[in-house]
Parts: sequence; structure tokens; C-alpha cells
Amino acid sequence: MKKRVSLYLMLLAVFLVAQPIMAQTFAATLVFYGDPNVEQWSATLGGGLVQAYTMITVDAPTVLKSVSMFLQYSGSDGSQCMYFGIYQDSGNGNPSGQPLVSATNSAYCLKSAATWGPAWQTWKLLPSDYMTISAPGTYWLCTLASQTYGTIYHYSYVGAYDYTYGYSSYFFVAPFANGFPQIFDLHPASETNGPYSIYATGTTL
Repeated sequence: MKKRVSLYLMLLAVFLVAQPIMAQTFAATLVFYGDPNVEQWSATLGGGLVQAYTMITVDAPTVLKSVSMFLQYSGSDGSQCMYFGIYQDSGNGNPSGQPLVSATNSAYCLKSAATWGPAWQTWKLLPSDYMTISAPGTYWLCTLASQTYGTIYHYSYVGAYDYTYGYSSYFFVAPFANGFPQIFDLHPASETNGPYSIYATGTTL
């Protein structure tokens, strides 16, 4: 009987020690998508616009849980808010006419401050606002802001077109109160100033 008890205790000890290892083995991988660089040029954070800021490539099903932007603003009372969303890429390096893949249900606001930045501001999304990308592919990280307020930093072309890094960003007018349209505008305006200093973090499924 003592031998059986000892064997049971040994097996239990091995199981308990193995739990952290097993948890690590099957844990989701933390991922970063977007542009984590502090770009040198600033542009107005436009209100009432769906703004496709940064193109991302996803290799596996992913859940995005936070969004970070490099911003500067002054006199904010905390009422300047925005939704975050993901549109699919058309296959031609733009989201024109493509469906909305995922978006937050809640709007996330700038910090209330007399002056703020330039610095990174990170919003940790509520679990109900996690943005799920279920299939590998190319997508666009977008915002829909309530007001034209503050500035966000972005890349800018210098001299010859930089095919290895820079690309256009795309935007169109949309009422903030309605949230993201289900389809990105077929003929959006564009500017050759992407990517912007915005990225999302999350975990693979």
C-alpha cells in the first residue's frame, strides 16, 4: 500500500511540474501588426473619415487585443474618440470595395490633457471589442474618428518612390455615428504617405 501511495505522489508531482510547460507549449503566440516605427511627418487625425492607415499581412488566424498610435494633441477634454476596424485588401495593395472584416463595438478616446505627446498612446480593447481575423491574408488597419483633432505621424516619400517601405493610404467620408460601413468605398481618396505610426497587438488562434 505504501508503495502505491508513493507512486501516486510521484506521478502527481510530475503532473504538477509539467503543467507550466504544457501551458507554455500550447499558449497563443503574441503578434504585432502594423508600423511600430516613429515616423517623421505629422498629419491631422481626420474626423468623419474611414482612414485606412496601415497595411498588415496575417499568416494565421489572429485576435487583435490592443491598438497603439503615435500622436500629438493639445486641449483634449477626452471626447475625441474613434472606432478601430479591419478591412480586407483587394489584392492590389488597397482596400477599395472590400468588406469589413472586424471592428470594435466601442469607441476609444484620446486622453484628457492640456498638451500630450508626441508619444505612443495604447488602447487595450475590451474583450467584446477584440478584432478577429479568421484567415491568412492582407488587410488594412483603420480608424473612424469622431472629430478632426490632433496629429498622427506617418512616413513620407523622399525622392524616388520607395517600393520597399512606403505606400498609399486610403480614406473616405463616413458618419461617425453609423460606425464602419460594411464595404470600403469603391473610389476612395488616397495619399502617398503610408504607413502611419499605428499598430495592433494580439494573439494567434
